[in-house]
Amino acid sequence: MNPFLRSYQFLRKTPRIVRHLKRNLTYVLNDENYWDEYSRTWTADTPQGKLQYLGNEWKNEETFLALLAKYAGKELTALEIGCGGGRITAHAAQQFHHVHAADISGKMLARCRLAVPGAKVSFHKIDGFNLSGLADSSFDVVFSHDVFVHFSSLQVYPQLREIRRVLKPGGVALISFLDYNRGFEDFKRSSLQYWSRRWFPPHMRLHFITAEMLTRMADDLGLRIREMSQEKYLIVVFGR
Repeated sequence: MNPFLRSYQFLRKTPRIVRHLKRNLTYVLNDENYWDEYSRTWTADTPQGKLQYLGNEWKNEETFLALLAKYAGKELTALEIGCGGGRITAHAAQQFHHVHAADISGKMLARCRLAVPGAKVSFHKIDGFNLSGLADSSFDVVFSHDVFVHFSSLQVYPQLREIRRVLKPGGVALISFLDYNRGFEDFKRSSLQYWSRRWFPPHMRLHFITAEMLTRMADDLGLRIREMSQEKYLIVVFGR
């Protein structure tokens, strides 16, 4: 082929290539960038009043907090995955001997440290893939609310494997998910919205999962499901 023609054809494709790269980079960038920016631009002032913690704008944590209190204990050590601005951490700090708050966002950790001060809470930066740096069998309780809603089932399985690793024998993990069956109308609305735009879901997209899928994962990993709640969220209590 004539080199000038080849160059011309490449230049014609360049805008499409750039768009493709830009679109797919949103799936490659570490979530840290997303949550750092969210933390940077967040404000406590809303039309409904002033919020105490970053994350208070998201609701329906009452059932999760009630379950967390059920499994808490003043002699127990807990790990929170995705502490964010500290809205759940603040409650946990009053219920456990010590809470290790982990997040992928340095700015979120800084907000949480300011919001939940004191010697009963330690802070850990994680990469969103594993819990490296946290020792095997070191926590009585692992909990995470409104975080796994951003994970596809392909991400949930290795996360549960890591949770099993850091849990002490006899320990429990409380995780909230979006329930595919109870939340089907939300799932359908989001699905059709992306389809109508001819666009893949954004970087921090929502993911839905079923109790059956989680049961199968738990069985494979040697985790026992102690109880489930299917009110606002699908909240699963895994036992090791």
